[in-house]
Amino acid sequence: MKPSLLIAAGAALLAAVPAFALDCKAVQTPQQERNEETIRRIEQGWLTAEYHGDVDFLDCLLTPGYAVIATHDSMIRSKADLLARVAPNKGKTTPVPALATQVVVNGDHATAFSSMTMQTKTGETKEVRFVDSYVFDHATWRAVGGVDL
Repeated sequence: MKPSLLIAAGAALLAAVPAFALDCKAVQTPQQERNEETIRRIEQGWLTAEYHGDVDFLDCLLTPGYAVIATHDSMIRSKADLLARVAPNKGKTTPVPALATQVVVNGDHATAFSSMTMQTKTGETKEVRFVDSYVFDHATWRAVGGVDL
């Protein structure tokens, strides 16, 4: 292929990319490694994103087929369900509880069990526990599924 045709083809491809394409590197947890500490930082970042409505962070973190099983109501919710639930929190500065997280890393896979104590809308204290599964792909951890206990 002639260089001028190659340049024209490349320009056409770039023009086809939507201007609103999300730059995941800009919103991801930085310095990701295959270790427990990275997963702990991602779990806390995920919780912060939920409390503050950061759907961009979550959109990049969750794989397209992500699903979570909610044991309290026996429902399975999709990535789209989670993003829709979190979106109304955009811009909120609600204090984010600290997580206690245990992690197992096995090569390119990780499982995290997290728990936290939170206040309900009625002021009651409630313990929340959940498990998240991750895969390390192209130097980035992505969540593939979870269970809300």
